[in-house]
Amino acid sequence: MKSGLKWGIWFYFAAASAYIVYEWYAYAGVYRLAAEWQLENYGSYQVRLILIVTILVLLSPAAVLVSLSGMQDQLRTAGSGAGSSAIFALLGVVALAVAAGAGWYGYTKSTEAVDVESLDLSKGDTPRSTHVTITGIARTEYIVEFGTKSGSTTTLDRYIPLTPPTWRPGQPLVYFMKTNMTAYMPPGGGGMLMLSPRTPAFQMTTQPGVLVRDGLPGAVREHFRKNNLAVASPPIVLDLSPGAEVKPFFITAGVSGVLGFLMLVAAGAATLRQRRLEAS
Repeated sequence: MKSGLKWGIWFYFAAASAYIVYEWYAYAGVYRLAAEWQLENYGSYQVRLILIVTILVLLSPAAVLVSLSGMQDQLRTAGSGAGSSAIFALLGVVALAVAAGAGWYGYTKSTEAVDVESLDLSKGDTPRSTHVTITGIARTEYIVEFGTKSGSTTTLDRYIPLTPPTWRPGQPLVYFMKTNMTAYMPPGGGGMLMLSPRTPAFQMTTQPGVLVRDGLPGAVREHFRKNNLAVASPPIVLDLSPGAEVKPFFITAGVSGVLGFLMLVAAGAATLRQRRLEAS
């Protein structure tokens, strides 16, 4: 009974850790709730603090169960058997294989030549690919600034709705440009236009970017909802960040690589403990 509970707790820890990574990447669950509370009160959120809150909320139930069941000693020795070290080693190899595969795929995608499609919203065009430039009206009066803090560094992204000229308030907003630029320089020359709510709406042609379906952060979508602005389902975000398309693969490679390394270290430690027990 206690053996099953012990492995159940280990499984919960592993599943909860994976889900925390998913919440951070997908901006969902407890991570999203904590981030939106900070955004509402302070205008930005600290990634490290939000991760700590998320870890405490999701891992606390298992910690309480361990304490109430008196299984601390059993969990400390859970990896002392040969079978346990083999399991850790297998999981480590699988995680490293996932890291290598994701990293290689991300690298090959980043070196591929892509054709950039021109999408003119005034003509009612629909995108046929994910790499596009968009020509439309930048609705700067609805611009949303979204800040994240990591240590002493604050990253400020701007989400600007892009619409056809015929768009009217009350109609859903479909396309959004994500950028950290503060101004726009028209391709044909002319005066620089500030990306600010004080700037009247103007026609623009964006730089090449990657279209991300349902890529609007929950906090930004909530801002539009509170201001009675309809957002399409799903909203489509044009991400101008370098490497936006391959970022998920490199994140997966990094997380899986770290987990794989830790699993192999745990397997080695379990093997050493087992040999010491056999020698004594």
